[in-house]
Amino acid sequence: MAAPQGSKRFSLRLGTKSIIAVITLLTTISAALTMFFITRHRAELTEELRKRAFSLASNMAYNNQFTALSEDVESMLISISGVRQESDIEDAYIIDMRGVIVADLDTSLIGARVAFSSQLDSLDSPQWLPSEIKDIRRTVALIEIERRQSENSESIAFSSPETGSAGAASEQSIRQKLGYAVLEVSLESMQQGVAASTRQALLITLVVILAGSLATIYMVHRIALPIYRLADATRAVALDDLEQEVLVTRSDEIGVLASSFNHMTRQLRVSRQRIDAWNRELEAKVTSRTKELEEKHQELEVAYEALKTLDKAKDDFLSLVSHELRTPLSSVLLYSEMLLDGMDDSRQTRQEFLSIIVDNCRRLTRLINDVLDLSKIEAGRMPFKLIEIDIADILAETISGLKPTIDAKKLVYSAEKVEYGLKLWGDHDRVIQVLTNVISNSVKFTPEGGSITVSLRKRGRQGLIAITDTGKGINQEDIPKVFDRFSHIESIEHHSEGSGLGMTISKSIIERLGGEIWIESELSKGTTVFFTLPRSGRVQDNQLEEKQAANGIRQE
Repeated sequence: MAAPQGSKRFSLRLGTKSIIAVITLLTTISAALTMFFITRHRAELTEELRKRAFSLASNMAYNNQFTALSEDVESMLISISGVRQESDIEDAYIIDMRGVIVADLDTSLIGARVAFSSQLDSLDSPQWLPSEIKDIRRTVALIEIERRQSENSESIAFSSPETGSAGAASEQSIRQKLGYAVLEVSLESMQQGVAASTRQALLITLVVILAGSLATIYMVHRIALPIYRLADATRAVALDDLEQEVLVTRSDEIGVLASSFNHMTRQLRVSRQRIDAWNRELEAKVTSRTKELEEKHQELEVAYEALKTLDKAKDDFLSLVSHELRTPLSSVLLYSEMLLDGMDDSRQTRQEFLSIIVDNCRRLTRLINDVLDLSKIEAGRMPFKLIEIDIADILAETISGLKPTIDAKKLVYSAEKVEYGLKLWGDHDRVIQVLTNVISNSVKFTPEGGSITVSLRKRGRQGLIAITDTGKGINQEDIPKVFDRFSHIESIEHHSEGSGLGMTISKSIIERLGGEIWIESELSKGTTVFFTLPRSGRVQDNQLEEKQAANGIRQE
Protein backbone atom coordinates (compact mmCIF):
# COMPACT_ATOMS: atom_id res chain seq x y z
CA MET A 1 0.00 0.00 0.00
CA ALA A 2 1.43 3.37 -1.05
CA ALA A 3 2.10 5.89 1.69
CA PRO A 4 0.81 9.47 1.47
CA GLN A 5 3.07 12.25 0.23
CA GLY A 6 3.23 13.85 3.69
CA SER A 7 4.46 10.55 5.06
CA LYS A 8 7.31 10.47 2.52
CA ARG A 9 8.49 13.88 3.66
CA PHE A 10 8.32 12.69 7.28
CA SER A 11 10.20 9.50 6.34
CA LEU A 12 12.94 11.50 4.64
CA ARG A 13 13.41 13.67 7.72
CA LEU A 14 13.46 10.68 10.06
CA GLY A 15 15.93 8.83 7.84
CA THR A 16 18.20 11.85 7.65
CA LYS A 17 18.09 12.26 11.41
CA SER A 18 18.94 8.61 11.89
CA ILE A 19 21.87 8.80 9.47
CA ILE A 20 23.20 12.00 11.04
CA ALA A 21 22.86 10.59 14.55
CA VAL A 22 24.68 7.35 13.74
CA ILE A 23 27.45 9.06 11.74
CA THR A 24 27.90 11.66 14.49
CA LEU A 25 28.14 8.95 17.12
CA LEU A 26 30.55 6.93 15.00
CA THR A 27 32.71 10.00 14.31
CA THR A 28 32.75 11.01 17.98
CA ILE A 29 33.73 7.54 19.18
CA SER A 30 36.39 7.15 16.48
CA ALA A 31 37.85 10.61 17.16
CA ALA A 32 37.86 9.99 20.92
CA LEU A 33 39.61 6.64 20.52
CA THR A 34 42.12 8.13 18.08
CA MET A 35 42.95 11.02 20.43
CA PHE A 36 43.23 8.62 23.34
CA PHE A 37 45.69 6.32 21.54
CA ILE A 38 47.72 9.23 20.14
CA THR A 39 47.97 10.87 23.57
CA ARG A 40 48.83 7.58 25.21
CA HIS A 41 51.47 6.78 22.57
CA ARG A 42 53.04 10.23 22.99
CA ALA A 43 53.11 9.83 26.78
CA GLU A 44 54.67 6.36 26.51
CA LEU A 45 57.40 7.56 24.13
CA THR A 46 58.12 10.60 26.32
CA GLU A 47 58.31 8.50 29.47
CA GLU A 48 60.55 5.95 27.77
CA LEU A 49 62.91 8.72 26.57
CA ARG A 50 62.90 10.36 30.03
CA LYS A 51 63.76 7.09 31.79
CA ARG A 52 66.57 6.39 29.32
CA ALA A 53 67.94 9.91 29.82
CA PHE A 54 67.78 9.50 33.62
CA SER A 55 69.63 6.20 33.35
CA LEU A 56 72.34 7.66 31.12
CA ALA A 57 72.75 10.75 33.32
CA SER A 58 72.91 8.66 36.51
CA ASN A 59 75.47 6.28 34.99
CA MET A 60 77.52 9.22 33.73
CA ALA A 61 77.43 10.81 37.21
CA TYR A 62 78.42 7.53 38.88
CA ASN A 63 81.27 6.83 36.42
CA ASN A 64 82.73 10.30 36.98
CA GLN A 65 82.82 10.36 40.80
CA PHE A 66 86.58 9.91 41.10
CA THR A 67 87.44 11.77 37.88
CA ALA A 68 85.51 14.79 39.20
CA LEU A 69 87.25 14.48 42.57
CA SER A 70 90.69 14.29 40.93
CA GLU A 71 89.69 16.83 38.21
CA ASP A 72 90.75 14.35 35.52
CA VAL A 73 89.30 16.19 32.50
CA GLU A 74 90.62 13.69 29.99
CA SER A 75 88.75 10.79 31.62
CA MET A 76 85.62 12.96 31.81
CA LEU A 77 85.84 13.63 28.06
CA ILE A 78 86.14 9.91 27.35
CA SER A 79 82.97 9.27 29.39
CA ILE A 80 81.17 12.16 27.67
CA SER A 81 82.21 10.86 24.25
CA GLY A 82 80.65 7.48 25.02
CA VAL A 83 77.38 9.05 26.08
CA ARG A 84 77.25 11.25 22.98
CA GLN A 85 77.18 8.10 20.86
CA GLU A 86 73.68 7.31 22.19
CA SER A 87 70.74 8.26 20.01
CA ASP A 88 68.73 11.40 20.90
CA ILE A 89 71.63 12.78 23.00
CA GLU A 90 72.31 16.24 21.57
CA ASP A 91 75.01 17.23 24.03
CA ALA A 92 76.65 16.04 27.27
CA TYR A 93 78.94 17.87 29.70
CA ILE A 94 79.97 18.06 33.36
CA ILE A 95 79.72 21.14 35.56
CA ASP A 96 80.95 21.90 39.05
CA MET A 97 78.81 22.95 42.00
CA ARG A 98 78.87 26.60 40.90
CA GLY A 99 77.51 25.78 37.43
CA VAL A 100 80.82 26.19 35.55
CA ILE A 101 81.46 23.70 32.75
CA VAL A 102 84.57 21.62 33.58
CA ALA A 103 84.37 19.05 30.76
CA ASP A 104 82.78 19.28 27.29
CA LEU A 105 83.73 18.00 23.84
CA ASP A 106 83.42 21.60 22.71
CA THR A 107 86.48 22.92 24.53
CA SER A 108 85.46 26.52 23.86
CA LEU A 109 82.64 26.12 26.38
CA ILE A 110 84.89 24.93 29.23
CA GLY A 111 84.91 27.56 31.98
CA ALA A 112 81.59 29.06 30.95
CA ARG A 113 78.72 29.22 33.47
CA VAL A 114 75.46 27.48 32.51
CA ALA A 115 72.21 29.45 32.38
CA PHE A 116 70.48 27.25 34.96
CA SER A 117 73.21 27.56 37.61
CA SER A 118 70.76 29.26 40.01
CA GLN A 119 68.66 26.05 40.14
CA LEU A 120 71.51 23.71 41.09
CA ASP A 121 71.02 23.96 44.87
CA SER A 122 67.65 22.15 44.62
CA LEU A 123 68.81 19.36 42.28
CA ASP A 124 69.56 16.39 44.55
CA SER A 125 68.09 13.76 42.19
CA PRO A 126 67.93 13.43 38.38
CA GLN A 127 65.67 16.12 36.91
CA TRP A 128 63.86 16.47 33.56
CA LEU A 129 64.02 20.19 32.81
CA PRO A 130 63.11 22.36 29.83
CA SER A 131 65.98 24.04 28.02
CA GLU A 132 66.38 27.27 26.11
CA ILE A 133 66.09 25.42 22.77
CA LYS A 134 62.75 24.09 21.54
CA ASP A 135 62.40 20.29 21.43
CA ILE A 136 65.41 19.89 23.76
CA ARG A 137 65.07 18.59 27.31
CA ARG A 138 67.82 18.78 29.87
CA THR A 139 68.60 15.96 32.35
CA VAL A 140 70.77 16.84 35.35
CA ALA A 141 72.24 14.20 37.72
CA LEU A 142 74.22 14.95 40.90
CA ILE A 143 77.83 13.72 41.11
CA GLU A 144 78.74 12.94 44.70
CA ILE A 145 81.11 10.67 46.59
CA GLU A 146 80.74 9.09 50.00
CA ARG A 147 83.67 9.40 52.39
CA ARG A 148 83.79 6.72 55.08
CA GLN A 149 85.85 6.78 58.29
CA SER A 150 87.90 3.65 58.85
CA GLU A 151 87.34 1.49 61.92
CA ASN A 152 90.67 2.48 63.55
CA SER A 153 89.64 6.18 63.57
CA GLU A 154 92.09 7.12 60.85
CA SER A 155 91.36 10.05 58.56
CA ILE A 156 88.58 9.76 55.97
CA ALA A 157 89.59 8.32 52.63
CA PHE A 158 90.01 10.94 49.91
CA SER A 159 89.78 13.66 52.53
CA SER A 160 90.41 17.20 51.46
CA PRO A 161 92.89 19.37 53.29
CA GLU A 162 90.11 21.48 54.79
CA THR A 163 88.45 18.47 56.41
CA GLY A 164 91.43 16.93 58.18
CA SER A 165 91.36 13.93 60.46
CA ALA A 166 90.00 15.94 63.40
CA GLY A 167 86.93 17.09 61.49
CA ALA A 168 86.28 13.60 60.15
CA ALA A 169 86.03 12.11 63.59
CA SER A 170 82.60 13.63 64.18
CA GLU A 171 80.79 11.38 61.68
CA GLN A 172 81.16 7.88 60.35
CA SER A 173 80.67 9.00 56.68
CA ILE A 174 80.35 12.19 54.68
CA ARG A 175 78.69 12.60 51.26
CA GLN A 176 80.51 15.26 49.26
CA LYS A 177 78.86 16.89 46.23
CA LEU A 178 81.35 17.28 43.37
CA GLY A 179 79.23 18.58 40.47
CA TYR A 180 76.55 17.57 37.98
CA ALA A 181 76.34 15.45 34.83
CA VAL A 182 74.17 17.23 32.24
CA LEU A 183 72.54 15.70 29.14
CA GLU A 184 70.78 17.68 26.39
CA VAL A 185 68.13 15.26 25.02
CA SER A 186 66.51 15.83 21.62
CA LEU A 187 62.78 15.18 21.25
CA GLU A 188 62.90 15.20 17.46
CA SER A 189 62.92 11.43 16.85
CA MET A 190 60.22 10.94 19.43
CA GLN A 191 58.02 13.59 17.80
CA GLN A 192 58.62 12.07 14.38
CA GLY A 193 57.42 8.73 15.69
CA VAL A 194 54.36 10.38 17.23
CA ALA A 195 53.61 12.20 13.97
CA ALA A 196 53.85 8.99 11.96
CA SER A 197 51.53 7.21 14.40
CA THR A 198 49.12 10.15 14.29
CA ARG A 199 48.93 10.04 10.49
CA GLN A 200 48.25 6.32 10.52
CA ALA A 201 45.58 6.69 13.21
CA LEU A 202 43.85 9.54 11.37
CA LEU A 203 43.86 7.57 8.12
CA ILE A 204 42.34 4.53 9.83
CA THR A 205 39.76 6.76 11.54
CA LEU A 206 38.69 8.34 8.24
CA VAL A 207 38.37 4.93 6.60
CA VAL A 208 36.26 3.64 9.53
CA ILE A 209 34.01 6.73 9.46
CA LEU A 210 33.51 6.53 5.68
CA ALA A 211 32.76 2.80 5.72
CA GLY A 212 30.44 3.22 8.71
CA SER A 213 28.59 6.10 7.05
CA LEU A 214 27.94 4.11 3.86
CA ALA A 215 26.78 1.11 5.88
CA THR A 216 24.52 3.35 7.98
CA ILE A 217 22.85 4.92 4.92
CA TYR A 218 22.19 1.51 3.44
CA MET A 219 20.84 -0.02 6.64
CA VAL A 220 18.62 2.97 7.48
CA HIS A 221 17.07 2.86 4.02
CA ARG A 222 16.34 -0.88 4.27
CA ILE A 223 15.01 -0.74 7.81
CA ALA A 224 13.17 2.58 7.85
CA LEU A 225 10.94 2.21 4.77
CA PRO A 226 8.91 -0.79 6.08
CA ILE A 227 8.67 0.91 9.46
CA TYR A 228 7.19 4.02 7.85
CA ARG A 229 4.55 1.87 6.21
CA LEU A 230 3.77 0.29 9.55
CA ALA A 231 3.52 3.76 11.09
CA ASP A 232 0.99 4.85 8.49
CA ALA A 233 -1.11 1.75 9.11
CA THR A 234 -0.84 2.24 12.88
CA ARG A 235 -2.13 5.80 12.64
CA ALA A 236 -5.09 4.50 10.65
CA VAL A 237 -5.82 1.86 13.31
CA ALA A 238 -5.59 4.58 15.96
CA LEU A 239 -8.38 6.36 14.06
CA ASP A 240 -10.51 3.21 14.50
CA ASP A 241 -9.84 1.77 11.03
CA LEU A 242 -9.29 -1.88 11.91
CA GLU A 243 -9.30 -2.99 8.25
CA GLN A 244 -5.67 -1.94 7.78
CA GLU A 245 -3.10 -4.55 6.69
CA VAL A 246 0.57 -4.19 5.69
CA LEU A 247 2.14 -5.93 2.71
CA VAL A 248 4.72 -8.45 3.98
CA THR A 249 7.79 -8.57 1.70
CA ARG A 250 10.51 -9.55 4.22
CA SER A 251 11.25 -12.58 6.39
CA ASP A 252 13.40 -10.90 9.06
CA GLU A 253 12.26 -9.23 12.28
CA ILE A 254 10.56 -6.40 10.37
CA GLY A 255 8.67 -8.95 8.32
CA VAL A 256 7.65 -10.71 11.53
CA LEU A 257 6.55 -7.32 12.88
CA ALA A 258 4.41 -6.69 9.81
CA SER A 259 2.84 -10.16 10.09
CA SER A 260 2.22 -9.57 13.76
CA PHE A 261 0.58 -6.23 12.96
CA ASN A 262 -1.79 -7.88 10.50
CA HIS A 263 -2.57 -10.59 13.04
CA MET A 264 -3.12 -7.89 15.66
CA THR A 265 -5.69 -6.06 13.57
CA ARG A 266 -7.59 -9.28 13.07
CA GLN A 267 -7.50 -10.01 16.79
CA LEU A 268 -8.62 -6.48 17.55
CA ARG A 269 -11.70 -6.96 15.47
CA VAL A 270 -12.49 -10.12 17.43
CA SER A 271 -11.53 -8.64 20.78
CA ARG A 272 -13.74 -5.60 20.39
CA GLN A 273 -16.74 -7.86 20.88
CA ARG A 274 -15.37 -9.06 24.21
CA ILE A 275 -14.33 -5.71 25.64
CA ASP A 276 -17.64 -4.98 27.28
CA ALA A 277 -17.73 -8.36 29.00
CA TRP A 278 -14.16 -7.91 30.19
CA ASN A 279 -14.97 -4.48 31.55
CA ARG A 280 -17.78 -5.87 33.62
CA GLU A 281 -15.57 -8.68 34.91
CA LEU A 282 -12.82 -6.20 35.69
CA GLU A 283 -15.19 -4.01 37.68
CA ALA A 284 -16.24 -7.04 39.72
CA LYS A 285 -12.61 -7.96 40.39
CA VAL A 286 -11.78 -4.40 41.38
CA THR A 287 -14.63 -4.42 43.86
CA SER A 288 -13.46 -7.75 45.27
CA ARG A 289 -9.84 -6.60 45.55
CA THR A 290 -10.93 -3.37 47.19
CA LYS A 291 -12.77 -5.33 49.83
CA GLU A 292 -9.70 -7.53 50.40
CA LEU A 293 -7.52 -4.45 50.76
CA GLU A 294 -9.89 -3.03 53.35
CA GLU A 295 -9.70 -6.29 55.30
CA LYS A 296 -5.89 -6.29 55.07
CA HIS A 297 -5.88 -2.71 56.24
CA GLN A 298 -7.89 -3.66 59.31
CA GLU A 299 -5.50 -6.55 60.00
CA LEU A 300 -2.57 -4.16 59.73
CA GLU A 301 -4.20 -1.82 62.23
CA VAL A 302 -4.62 -4.72 64.66
CA ALA A 303 -1.00 -5.78 64.12
CA TYR A 304 0.13 -2.20 64.68
CA GLU A 305 -1.68 -2.05 68.00
CA ALA A 306 -0.07 -5.37 68.96
CA LEU A 307 3.34 -4.00 68.05
CA LYS A 308 2.77 -0.94 70.23
CA THR A 309 1.81 -3.22 73.12
CA LEU A 310 4.94 -5.32 72.54
CA ASP A 311 7.10 -2.22 72.41
CA LYS A 312 5.75 -1.10 75.77
CA ALA A 313 6.37 -4.58 77.15
CA LYS A 314 9.98 -4.43 76.05
CA ASP A 315 10.41 -1.21 78.02
CA ASP A 316 9.58 -3.23 81.16
CA PHE A 317 12.28 -5.82 80.41
CA LEU A 318 14.92 -4.30 82.72
CA SER A 319 12.56 -4.21 85.67
CA LEU A 320 11.70 -7.86 85.03
CA VAL A 321 15.37 -8.81 84.94
CA SER A 322 15.97 -7.00 88.24
CA HIS A 323 13.18 -9.13 89.76
CA GLU A 324 15.21 -12.26 88.99
CA LEU A 325 18.44 -10.79 90.40
CA ARG A 326 17.02 -9.32 93.61
CA THR A 327 16.65 -12.53 95.69
CA PRO A 328 20.27 -13.85 95.53
CA LEU A 329 21.62 -10.34 95.85
CA SER A 330 19.50 -9.79 98.97
CA SER A 331 20.92 -12.95 100.55
CA VAL A 332 24.49 -11.94 99.74
CA LEU A 333 23.87 -8.44 101.14
CA LEU A 334 22.18 -9.70 104.32
CA TYR A 335 24.89 -12.21 105.25
CA SER A 336 27.61 -9.69 104.33
CA GLU A 337 26.03 -7.13 106.67
CA MET A 338 25.80 -9.77 109.39
CA LEU A 339 29.52 -10.44 108.99
CA LEU A 340 30.28 -6.71 109.11
CA ASP A 341 28.13 -6.32 112.23
CA GLY A 342 30.12 -9.07 113.99
CA MET A 343 27.22 -11.51 114.26
CA ASP A 344 29.54 -14.42 113.40
CA ASP A 345 30.25 -15.42 117.01
CA SER A 346 32.15 -18.55 116.03
CA ARG A 347 34.34 -19.81 113.22
CA GLN A 348 31.63 -22.29 112.26
CA THR A 349 29.03 -19.50 111.98
CA ARG A 350 31.38 -17.37 109.92
CA GLN A 351 32.09 -20.33 107.64
CA GLU A 352 28.35 -20.92 107.28
CA PHE A 353 27.70 -17.27 106.40
CA LEU A 354 30.52 -17.21 103.87
CA SER A 355 29.33 -20.47 102.30
CA ILE A 356 25.83 -19.05 101.87
CA ILE A 357 27.28 -15.87 100.30
CA VAL A 358 29.39 -17.92 97.88
CA ASP A 359 26.47 -20.21 97.00
CA ASN A 360 24.21 -17.24 96.27
CA CYS A 361 26.90 -15.55 94.16
CA ARG A 362 27.26 -18.69 92.12
CA ARG A 363 23.49 -19.00 91.83
CA LEU A 364 23.35 -15.35 90.77
CA THR A 365 25.82 -16.06 87.98
CA ARG A 366 23.76 -19.03 86.83
CA LEU A 367 20.61 -16.91 87.00
CA ILE A 368 22.09 -14.19 84.80
CA ASN A 369 23.16 -16.81 82.28
CA ASP A 370 19.65 -18.27 82.35
CA VAL A 371 18.12 -14.89 81.59
CA LEU A 372 20.51 -14.36 78.70
CA ASP A 373 19.87 -17.87 77.40
CA LEU A 374 16.08 -17.73 77.74
CA SER A 375 15.59 -17.56 74.01
CA LYS A 376 17.71 -20.70 73.58
CA ILE A 377 15.70 -22.53 76.23
CA GLU A 378 12.39 -21.67 74.58
CA ALA A 379 13.77 -22.64 71.16
CA GLY A 380 14.77 -26.07 72.48
CA ARG A 381 18.48 -25.52 71.82
CA MET A 382 19.61 -25.33 75.48
CA PRO A 383 21.03 -28.70 76.67
CA PHE A 384 19.93 -29.99 80.09
CA LYS A 385 21.91 -32.28 82.40
CA LEU A 386 19.32 -34.85 83.43
CA ILE A 387 20.18 -36.76 86.63
CA GLU A 388 18.37 -38.45 89.50
CA ILE A 389 17.63 -35.83 92.15
CA ASP A 390 16.25 -35.86 95.70
CA ILE A 391 13.72 -33.04 95.73
CA ALA A 392 13.79 -32.86 99.55
CA ASP A 393 17.55 -32.14 99.55
CA ILE A 394 17.17 -29.57 96.76
CA LEU A 395 14.31 -27.94 98.65
CA ALA A 396 16.43 -27.70 101.81
CA GLU A 397 19.30 -26.19 99.79
CA THR A 398 16.93 -23.62 98.29
CA ILE A 399 15.37 -22.65 101.62
CA SER A 400 18.83 -22.16 103.22
CA GLY A 401 19.47 -19.35 100.78
CA LEU A 402 16.03 -17.79 101.27
CA LYS A 403 15.74 -18.26 105.04
CA PRO A 404 17.03 -14.76 105.93
CA THR A 405 14.38 -13.22 103.69
CA ILE A 406 11.68 -15.46 105.15
CA ASP A 407 12.72 -14.63 108.70
CA ALA A 408 12.92 -10.92 107.91
CA LYS A 409 9.19 -10.92 107.01
CA LYS A 410 8.34 -13.18 109.99
CA LEU A 411 6.80 -15.80 107.73
CA VAL A 412 6.07 -19.34 108.87
CA TYR A 413 7.65 -21.94 106.59
CA SER A 414 6.68 -25.59 106.70
CA ALA A 415 7.39 -28.69 104.63
CA GLU A 416 5.29 -31.23 106.50
CA LYS A 417 3.85 -33.05 103.51
CA VAL A 418 7.18 -33.78 101.81
CA GLU A 419 7.72 -37.47 101.03
CA TYR A 420 11.39 -38.00 101.77
CA GLY A 421 13.30 -40.44 99.59
CA LEU A 422 11.20 -39.66 96.50
CA LYS A 423 13.60 -39.54 93.55
CA LEU A 424 12.80 -37.52 90.45
CA TRP A 425 14.44 -36.91 87.08
CA GLY A 426 15.65 -33.34 86.53
CA ASP A 427 18.49 -30.87 86.20
CA HIS A 428 19.83 -30.00 89.67
CA ASP A 429 20.57 -26.31 89.00
CA ARG A 430 17.44 -25.74 86.89
CA VAL A 431 15.15 -27.21 89.56
CA ILE A 432 16.80 -24.99 92.21
CA GLN A 433 16.19 -22.05 89.89
CA VAL A 434 12.49 -22.94 89.59
CA LEU A 435 12.07 -23.39 93.36
CA THR A 436 13.92 -20.13 94.03
CA ASN A 437 11.69 -18.22 91.59
CA VAL A 438 8.46 -19.66 92.96
CA ILE A 439 9.30 -19.41 96.70
CA SER A 440 10.77 -15.92 96.23
CA ASN A 441 7.50 -14.81 94.70
CA SER A 442 5.60 -16.35 97.61
CA VAL A 443 7.82 -14.54 100.13
CA LYS A 444 7.56 -11.27 98.23
CA PHE A 445 3.78 -11.32 97.85
CA THR A 446 2.87 -12.67 101.31
CA PRO A 447 2.27 -10.11 104.11
CA GLU A 448 4.22 -10.27 107.36
CA GLY A 449 3.07 -13.04 109.66
CA GLY A 450 1.81 -15.18 106.77
CA SER A 451 2.90 -18.71 105.94
CA ILE A 452 4.46 -20.67 103.12
CA THR A 453 3.88 -24.41 102.82
CA VAL A 454 5.70 -26.83 100.51
CA SER A 455 4.42 -30.32 99.77
CA LEU A 456 5.73 -33.20 97.64
CA ARG A 457 3.81 -36.34 96.72
CA LYS A 458 3.49 -38.97 94.03
CA ARG A 459 1.11 -38.39 91.18
CA GLY A 460 1.08 -41.41 88.92
CA ARG A 461 4.43 -41.56 87.11
CA GLN A 462 5.35 -38.09 88.26
CA GLY A 463 6.20 -36.21 91.42
CA LEU A 464 3.96 -33.25 92.24
CA ILE A 465 5.49 -30.26 94.06
CA ALA A 466 3.16 -27.57 95.46
CA ILE A 467 4.17 -24.21 97.03
CA THR A 468 1.28 -22.51 98.83
CA ASP A 469 1.32 -19.01 100.36
CA THR A 470 -1.26 -16.95 102.25
CA GLY A 471 -0.93 -13.85 100.11
CA LYS A 472 -3.75 -11.83 98.60
CA GLY A 473 -4.09 -14.09 95.56
CA ILE A 474 -4.53 -13.41 91.84
CA ASN A 475 -7.60 -12.84 89.67
CA GLN A 476 -8.41 -15.84 87.48
CA GLU A 477 -8.14 -13.77 84.31
CA ASP A 478 -4.67 -12.56 85.37
CA ILE A 479 -3.17 -16.01 86.02
CA PRO A 480 -2.04 -16.60 82.37
CA LYS A 481 -0.16 -13.28 82.47
CA VAL A 482 2.14 -14.62 85.20
CA PHE A 483 3.93 -16.78 82.60
CA ASP A 484 4.21 -13.95 80.05
CA ARG A 485 7.70 -12.44 80.28
CA PHE A 486 6.57 -9.18 78.71
CA SER A 487 3.60 -8.59 80.98
CA HIS A 488 2.97 -7.88 84.64
CA ILE A 489 -0.28 -7.84 86.53
CA GLU A 490 -1.63 -4.32 86.78
CA SER A 491 -4.75 -5.14 88.80
CA ILE A 492 -2.86 -6.28 91.90
CA GLU A 493 -0.58 -3.79 93.57
CA HIS A 494 1.84 -6.32 95.00
CA HIS A 495 2.39 -7.78 91.52
CA SER A 496 3.23 -4.44 89.96
CA GLU A 497 6.95 -5.06 90.35
CA GLY A 498 6.67 -7.83 87.78
CA SER A 499 6.82 -11.60 88.21
CA GLY A 500 6.67 -12.46 84.52
CA LEU A 501 10.31 -13.17 83.71
CA GLY A 502 11.04 -15.55 86.57
CA MET A 503 7.89 -17.57 86.02
CA THR A 504 8.51 -17.63 82.27
CA ILE A 505 11.93 -19.19 82.87
CA SER A 506 10.39 -21.65 85.34
CA LYS A 507 7.68 -22.68 82.88
CA SER A 508 10.24 -23.22 80.08
CA ILE A 509 12.47 -25.33 82.35
CA ILE A 510 9.69 -27.53 83.72
CA GLU A 511 8.19 -28.20 80.28
CA ARG A 512 11.57 -29.17 78.86
CA LEU A 513 12.17 -31.53 81.77
CA GLY A 514 9.01 -33.39 80.82
CA GLY A 515 6.72 -31.83 83.43
CA GLU A 516 4.10 -29.11 83.60
CA ILE A 517 3.47 -26.06 85.79
CA TRP A 518 0.26 -24.25 86.69
CA ILE A 519 -1.21 -21.85 89.25
CA GLU A 520 -4.34 -21.98 91.38
CA SER A 521 -5.26 -18.84 93.29
CA GLU A 522 -8.14 -17.22 95.13
CA LEU A 523 -8.27 -13.57 96.10
CA SER A 524 -7.71 -12.81 99.81
CA LYS A 525 -6.82 -16.47 100.48
CA GLY A 526 -3.54 -17.16 98.74
CA THR A 527 -1.85 -18.77 95.76
CA THR A 528 -0.53 -22.27 95.05
CA VAL A 529 2.02 -23.01 92.33
CA PHE A 530 2.11 -26.64 91.18
CA PHE A 531 4.73 -28.30 88.99
CA THR A 532 5.53 -31.91 88.18
CA LEU A 533 8.69 -33.83 87.29
CA PRO A 534 9.09 -37.45 86.07
CA ARG A 535 9.81 -39.99 88.78
CA SER A 536 12.94 -42.13 88.66
CA GLY A 537 13.24 -45.81 89.51
CA ARG A 538 11.13 -46.84 86.54
CA VAL A 539 11.47 -47.35 82.80
CA GLN A 540 10.79 -44.12 80.93
CA ASP A 541 7.94 -44.42 78.47
CA ASN A 542 8.62 -43.73 74.77
CA GLN A 543 6.65 -40.48 74.75
CA LEU A 544 8.75 -38.97 77.60
CA GLU A 545 12.03 -40.10 76.04
CA GLU A 546 11.10 -38.54 72.68
CA LYS A 547 10.05 -35.29 74.37
CA GLN A 548 13.31 -35.08 76.36
CA ALA A 549 15.40 -35.83 73.25
CA ALA A 550 13.60 -33.10 71.31
CA ASN A 551 14.33 -30.66 74.17
CA GLY A 552 18.07 -31.40 74.09
CA ILE A 553 18.05 -33.20 77.49
CA ARG A 554 20.67 -35.83 78.17
CA GLN A 555 20.79 -38.32 81.04
CA GLU A 556 23.83 -39.07 83.17
